[in-house]
Amino acid sequence: MSGSYDGSMIDVSSDSFWEVGNYKRTVKRVDDGNRLCNDLMTCVHERARIEKSYAQQLNEWGKRWRQVIEKGPQYGMLERAWSSLCTEAEKVSELHMEVKAALMGEDHEKLKNWQRDAYHKQMIGGFKETKEADDGFRKAQKPWAKKLKEVETMKKSYHSACKEEKLAASRETNSKLESNNNPETQKKLQEKVEKCQQEAQKTKERYEKSLEELDKLTPQYMENMEQVFEQWQQFEDKRIRFFKELLMEVKQHLDLSTNHRFQAIYHTLEDTIAATDADEDLKWFRSNHGPGMPMNWPQFENLDWSHARSFKRRSIVDWSIDLNRTLSRRGTKRPSEGVTLTGISQTGADQPVQPLETNDSGVTAPPKATPAGSNPFDEDGGQDEEEREAQVEAVEETPPARNHISGKTQDVKTVSGVARTPDWSDEDTTANPFSANGDGNPFEDEPTSPVLSVPVRALYDYEGQEQDELTFKAGDELTKIGEEDDQGWCKGRLKGGQIGLYPANYVEDIQ
Repeated sequence: MSGSYDGSMIDVSSDSFWEVGNYKRTVKRVDDGNRLCNDLMTCVHERARIEKSYAQQLNEWGKRWRQVIEKGPQYGMLERAWSSLCTEAEKVSELHMEVKAALMGEDHEKLKNWQRDAYHKQMIGGFKETKEADDGFRKAQKPWAKKLKEVETMKKSYHSACKEEKLAASRETNSKLESNNNPETQKKLQEKVEKCQQEAQKTKERYEKSLEELDKLTPQYMENMEQVFEQWQQFEDKRIRFFKELLMEVKQHLDLSTNHRFQAIYHTLEDTIAATDADEDLKWFRSNHGPGMPMNWPQFENLDWSHARSFKRRSIVDWSIDLNRTLSRRGTKRPSEGVTLTGISQTGADQPVQPLETNDSGVTAPPKATPAGSNPFDEDGGQDEEEREAQVEAVEETPPARNHISGKTQDVKTVSGVARTPDWSDEDTTANPFSANGDGNPFEDEPTSPVLSVPVRALYDYEGQEQDELTFKAGDELTKIGEEDDQGWCKGRLKGGQIGLYPANYVEDIQ
């Protein structure tokens, strides 16, 4: 016992609840209930961490294998079936993240709030409910405990008187057996025995009376103790029922088999896998990568003269476009080997200006005279009237270009952007006639395109094969500063400031 009643309680060896002080186990159960609340909260919290970790691992696994499947050689319906495993992982990951949120946001918080309302801490330590339970049992047990102490005292007195009586009787018997027995001594011993007998009788009567009084208090004692015990039984009953309700809610959150979304995930997975058709996949591969692919088989073509002439002009134009495109986008600059300006005439002049030629020493000299009436576009020196008129129309439609040497506006006769002179031929491919520095870049003096700045992210690794190409790794971020050309290349800038070209299909826009 504790408090002012410690002195009134006695130590007992019996383990019965009715023994003095044995109600402490019921009081301790109140403290145990609070500790069990903490243990259950820790249990729920750890499970929530496991659910979160599992969801993250599932999601990472699904994303990693989806990339492997997309980049791998698998194709067709079987590829979709394989990818459906990744979709299942991502969907299940979302459900487990919801389980984690429910455990922490609902179950853990509900238990925490119930504990705060059921157990109230005291300033001096412990809980208010624990002190109330201890005080209630101690008050109910106090009268019976005091009377029990009196009974124990009377019992000790009676046992002590009995021992004295027995000792006095033994002395008297021994004195009678002695030969030199003194009558006076014998008389005193006899009186002592009688006195002890009277004392033993009195203590026996008091002992019996104390027991009677204790027996009278026992029913009331039992009733009071029962009332206090039932009070804390009800308190414990609330805790047990609440724990049961909470554990059932935790089970509902953990049991994904009852979630219709969880069932739908596996129904979809099963349907996707079951839809795989080997014949369809083989048919697709045959049509896209096998004998089923279309083919432009060689056929005999009979070209007439008009077709041949148009084919010749078209080939020259296509060659010029390809040359300019190659030089502007992928060409490698070469050292200047001399500049030849051809077909330049002053605006408004009737007489054509002959091209300037550069000799081996770098001195520009007048060109050789071209024979009158000769056709610069005809290798054999002859050209019909129809073709000559077509060339004149092409020259007249070409806008005037600026002479980069003199700075004057002059007429440069071109066909589809390529200057034509009497000395022009299919073999003159070493220099660009519009280049001022002879480095072969026909777009060097063209106006720059509008400013473009689009953030993009690399999907794959790329190592530049040329000096003007960028090198990056998958996941790197760069800035797109030029639109994609017809060959699939874009101009971009890395974070370090390096500018160059890269394949447009190797990156994706950052949303």
